[in-house]
Parts: sequence; structure tokens; C-alpha cells
Amino acid sequence: MGFLLAALASCSFVILDVLRKSLGKRLSAVAIVIGINLGSAVLFLFTLNVRGGWACDRTFLLIATIEAITFTVASILYVQSVTMSQLSLTIPYLSFTPVISALIGVFALGEIPTPRGFTGIALVVAGALLLHAGDGGRFRDLLYAPFREPGSWRMLAVAGIFGVTTVLDKIAIRHGSEPLLGLALTLGSSVILTCVVYLRSSLMSSERLRKPAERKPWKEPLLYLAALVAGVAVLSQFFAYSYLFVSYVETIKRAGGLFSVLIGIVIFREGNLSRRLPAAALMVLGIVLIIS
Repeated sequence: MGFLLAALASCSFVILDVLRKSLGKRLSAVAIVIGINLGSAVLFLFTLNVRGGWACDRTFLLIATIEAITFTVASILYVQSVTMSQLSLTIPYLSFTPVISALIGVFALGEIPTPRGFTGIALVVAGALLLHAGDGGRFRDLLYAPFREPGSWRMLAVAGIFGVTTVLDKIAIRHGSEPLLGLALTLGSSVILTCVVYLRSSLMSSERLRKPAERKPWKEPLLYLAALVAGVAVLSQFFAYSYLFVSYVETIKRAGGLFSVLIGIVIFREGNLSRRLPAAALMVLGIVLIIS
């Protein structure tokens, strides 16, 4: 069950990457994050009403407050990243998240992966990076990208944030519930961003405020769909923690980066597919080692 939930989360996040990139051409990063957060909050509320889980304690409230702030920062950086740069030069950096969560999880959660598990994590990370070696200097481009690609360094920062907060997620869930944490993060982040938008708009000139917004097709349906997918992704991830180590869940999630790259190549025409498929074997082998 844990693997299925993690796999569902992985597939959902892949779809969400594509929707975020499409929305980035139609809305600002702040508008996208607020819209997705408020929409997914409806799913969290529905889940809470169906299965319960409103009870929490001070530890939950403290972690939820900290995470709402970091979630806001990470969400903005994430949307900016996939909008500014190619998926193939951004998504790979998320592969470092399970490494960070594995190291922190040992001390914070007492979750010590087996040698087979560590090997699986290493293979998935290596496969995700080799996936982008492509032609000639492609892998070198990936190494240098954070220093010259605005989207790459942002995603690297997101990976660091997610590596820490995923461990905090599991701790918070122990003091509350999965849908309650999702609700707290999305609503908390929305409140913070709304305040930022209000303060920023108060400093803008009246002429700029009166300027009508440009109409972009399909932005509302895409935003609704992204909110639904985001809610499913987060709930699947949180429920998977009940069955698997945080680092294992993150590894399975990041294996979905393979599909993000394929989508980037096929739909957005971001690069050459020919030399990237062999690296998928390493990622598949890593997942097999983790779940076996």
C-alpha cells in the first residue's frame, strides 16, 4: 500500500509540474500558488469531514507554522523555476531531496534505511542525474546550471527545503493528521501570500493598479485541475508515510522526474530523447531495491 500511495504521489506531481509550467505562461507565480493552495484546501477539508482528524497539539501547531512559511517560499521558487528554465534543467535537482531526508530522518525519526535501501536511493539519484547527461557536455551543463540558470538554482534551494520539511511532515502528522497538515500548510501559505500581495499593491501606483489584466485562455480550468492534482499528490504522500520511511517515499516520488523530463522533451520539445532512456534502468533498479 505504501508503494502504491508513493507512486500515486509521484505521478500526480509529474502532472502538476506540467500544469505549473503551462500556468506560468498565463499567471504570476504568486497567483498560481494561491490558486492551487485554496483549491487543494477544499479537498483537505472534505477529507477531514469524511474521516476526521481535527485533533492536534502544540507541537503540530509549531511545526505547521514553520512549514507554512517554508512552504510559501518553496512554492514560489518552484513555480518560478519551471517557468524560467527547462524542466530538464530544473526537476533533476529535486533528486537530492531523498538524500537530505534520509540523513535527517536517521536522527529526527530514527529511520535507518537498510544497505539495500541506501543503495536504492543512490541508484535513483544517480539515474536522475545521468538522465540529463544526454549528448556530449549535457551533464556538465547540469553541473554548471545553478550558476547561470535562474530556474536551476531556485530548484536546488527547493530541494534543500523539501529535504528538511518532509521529515517535519511526518513528525507533525504524529501530532495531528494528514489532511489537517495539508489544510494548515495551504491555508497558512495563502494567508502569507495574500498579505504580501496586499502590501505590494499598496506601494504600486494607482495607474498600474487600474491597468486591466490580460485575458489568457484556459487559465481557470488549468488552475482548477492543478489544485485537484496537488491535493491528491499531497494526501498520497502524507498517507504513504504511515507505511514507508520518509526517504523511501521521497525516492519513489523523485523517480517520477523521469516522466517530467520525457514530458518536457515530447510536449515542450526541450531536448533529445535518444541518450537519456538508459539511465531509467538505474532508477527502476533503485525502486526495486527499496520495495523488495
